Amino acid sequence: MKLQQQESAAEQQQGGEEQLPEDLLHHFEQILHDDPLINEVGFLHPTQFYSLDCPQDGDSASQPPEFHHTRCFWCRDHKLAISAEILPKLYHAARDAYCNARDAPLSPTHLLRHTKALLILCPDLLTAWNSRKMVLSAEYDFTKLKDELQLCALILSYSPKNESTWSHRRWVIKQVAEQHQDMLELIGNESILVKEIAEKSKMNYRAWRHRCWLIPYMTRKQVLDELKESTRWSELHVADNCCFHYRRSLLLALLDNRLRNGEDSLSWESEICLLWKEELRWDEMLIRRYQGRESLWNHRRFLSHWWIQHLLTVEENWPSTRSQMDMFVIQEIQLLSECLHDPVDEFGESRVQAELSALYILWITKQVPAVKGKLEERLHSVSMRKLKDVLAGACRPEKRFWMNLLGLADQSK
Repeated sequence: MKLQQQESAAEQQQGGEEQLPEDLLHHFEQILHDDPLINEVGFLHPTQFYSLDCPQDGDSASQPPEFHHTRCFWCRDHKLAISAEILPKLYHAARDAYCNARDAPLSPTHLLRHTKALLILCPDLLTAWNSRKMVLSAEYDFTKLKDELQLCALILSYSPKNESTWSHRRWVIKQVAEQHQDMLELIGNESILVKEIAEKSKMNYRAWRHRCWLIPYMTRKQVLDELKESTRWSELHVADNCCFHYRRSLLLALLDNRLRNGEDSLSWESEICLLWKEELRWDEMLIRRYQGRESLWNHRRFLSHWWIQHLLTVEENWPSTRSQMDMFVIQEIQLLSECLHDPVDEFGESRVQAELSALYILWITKQVPAVKGKLEERLHSVSMRKLKDVLAGACRPEKRFWMNLLGLADQSK
């Protein structure tokens, strides 16, 4: 019975083919005009519209003013559904309307109306985005720019990796930043949006890059809050290097004098050192908990490089503090030793962990020659045979180069 009802619904949907493309476009644009807060759009098969006919629990007989339901469109509670079978006609009608509006001396309102419909259907049209930029640049209007952010969020709800939309969103934020000194609320909303998109779209480099782009607009408190709030997310997504790259960008931003806010140099450096030590401790905890995650070791490389440079500077100014560098080297060698001697598991994660830890130590000796001697002294406390076996078993083209760094090339033959 249900199948027959769906087939009947599909036959009714075919009536949409009788409508002229211009009528479909007019109806589509009217829906967007009546409900400017639409935050999600979906393209459904005609048979799926049958399920939208069924009343849901709690539905009332009266529908809200922005409610639309036809054979081709459905809109309710700021959610929009479009029948997939009308998309070709709707797209061609929107494209033609945009071309006519661009070439003819029509009002900017018509151009914005047509480009909005067109970009929802095809957000990769840079010409349409540029037309909107021209209209919005003619006169600053904060309300229109907020609507533009709403449009971008709508498109990103179903196309979260669309570069054109992210780029246009950054352009809008720049326009607002040039007129408003207080970006606190806007930046906060942007961070929330990126976090929501990152939850739905894993490994979304474009979303995280947008979040990194926002950092220069943040206050010191916002940077610290972002660093704190991203901790839990990172712990749940240890394989996603994008979030760790974002944390590195936040840490680098804290080194900028712009965020010092008149604080004296000694107090500022002390706070940065505490943050860095805590980040190193936290990263080590994750490394021990999640074996074989390259993103964690990459993050540690960044942290260690800056920390070693800082300790070298401290030693140069206060030679009596040389023990801090020795303690750090001992700590890293101990971590290497534990990773090399982890028991073998059936998934091979301990082997990958041992390889990554060995590469980490070799990377330090290469990038920071000043500590090479200290590391070589301490490496004798580690089983050199075990280290050689790990590097010899690595299936990477750089294997011989690593062996040469340790002077083990002859032994590996």
